Amino acid sequence: MTAETILVTGSTDGIGRVTARILAEQGHRVLIHGRNREKGRSVRDSIREATGSDQLDLFIADLTDRQNIRDLAADVTETYGRLDVLINNAGVFQPEREVAPGGIEMTLAVNFLAPFLLTHELLPLLEASRSTRIVNVASIAHRSVHAIDWENLPAGENYDPYTAYAVSKVGVIAFTRRLAGMLEGTGVTVNSLHPGVIDTKLLRAYAGENSGGAPPEQGAAVEVYVATAPEAGEVSGRYFEKKQETMPSALARDAGVQKRFWHLGMELTGIEEWQVG
Repeated sequence: MTAETILVTGSTDGIGRVTARILAEQGHRVLIHGRNREKGRSVRDSIREATGSDQLDLFIADLTDRQNIRDLAADVTETYGRLDVLINNAGVFQPEREVAPGGIEMTLAVNFLAPFLLTHELLPLLEASRSTRIVNVASIAHRSVHAIDWENLPAGENYDPYTAYAVSKVGVIAFTRRLAGMLEGTGVTVNSLHPGVIDTKLLRAYAGENSGGAPPEQGAAVEVYVATAPEAGEVSGRYFEKKQETMPSALARDAGVQKRFWHLGMELTGIEEWQVG
C-alpha cells in the first residue's frame, strides 16, 4: 500500500481517533485534528506509542468558526505539498439548541457547513495530487427525513435534536453527490458513508450512557475502507453502509434538494465560486 497523507477531522475522539490509529498502523502520514491542543497532543502521543509511527501531525481548529476552518486549511497547505485524502469525520449531536457564530444552529454548522467550507479550501491541494479522495461521514439517520423545513434553516429556532441531526446528514449526502458531478474528470473522488450505530460521545448524547452501540473500531473500519480500498476509489458520488455501496434516500438524491443545500452552503460560508480543475 502506498503511504498517503490523510487529514481526519474530529480525530481526538471516537471513530475519528480509531480511524487515525488504523491509518497510522498502515503506514500513512496522518494529520490529526481536534479543538483542544492539550488533548490533541495526548492523542497524538498515544497513537505514536501504539503504532510506532513518526508520521503524525496535529492541527487545532474550532469547526464552528469559519475563520478557524480557513486557517486550518491554510496551515495544512503551508505545511504539506500534498493531501491525498480528506476525511470529514467530525460531527455533533446537540440535545439542546446551541448557536454557532453567525447565528447558525450548531448541528448544521459542524455537520454540514464545516465539511463544505473545509473541502472548498483544501480542494486546490487535493487536486495537486495525482489521485485523491474526499470522504464525508453521513448517517443512516438521513433516511428519517422526508421533507425539509427550509425556513427553519440555518437558525434552527424550531429545534428538535434528532431532526436537526438527520437534516444535516441529508445535507452531507446532497453536497457529496453534487460535488462529485463537478469533480468528474479531475482525479478527485468524493463519497459519503454511514459508519454504523457506534458507541461514541455523539451516540451517548442522543441515547444516554447505555446506548448499546458497536465499538468504534467497527465504524472506523468503514471510514478506512472508503478512504483507502482500491475499489472505493474508483467510484464517486456514492453512499456506503457497512462497506457496501447502497442507495441513499430519495430526498438526498433529489437534484432540487442538492441545489438548495449547495446554495445554502455558499451563502453561509461566503464562498463566491468553486474553482474546479
